[in-house]
Amino acid sequence: MLALAKEAAEEAGVNVELIQSDVAKYKSTDKFDAAICLCEGAFALLGKDDDPLERDLAILRNINNALRPSGKFIMTTLNAMKKIRQYKQEDVENGVFDPVNIVETCEMEYDGAGGKECARLREKGYLGSELKLLLKMAGFRTQNIWGGTAGDWGKRAILLDEYE
Repeated sequence: MLALAKEAAEEAGVNVELIQSDVAKYKSTDKFDAAICLCEGAFALLGKDDDPLERDLAILRNINNALRPSGKFIMTTLNAMKKIRQYKQEDVENGVFDPVNIVETCEMEYDGAGGKECARLREKGYLGSELKLLLKMAGFRTQNIWGGTAGDWGKRAILLDEYE
């Protein structure tokens, strides 16, 4: 992804600094006017042994610490209500869905350097109240929480089955 971003920046004539790091551990020495976290670029994506709330709280704290006092932050994250509604008790028993933490575990196939590869994916879904509390703990003031699905973004109430 960084190679693609570098190529796109060069084509656009934009000078960017690209950093590969675990965002839960990365500490910026610079201060920024804004931060954007879209499409589960880090937030809500979990490693095998990650505690969902502790990891995401660390990410939010790092973002808040990297912002100037008047800095703005916009993000998307997975809708817990969709996850809760799509899974059944059998999925809980098979380890596919953890209803306590609202975490989904699945296998994802992707094109790797040597052909098709498979990765185990763990994703956390958030309820609006849970997200507001986490943001507050990280030092943010929440202005709005809206619902959205790729191709259908807008300032509206969250629909139960939309993705983010």
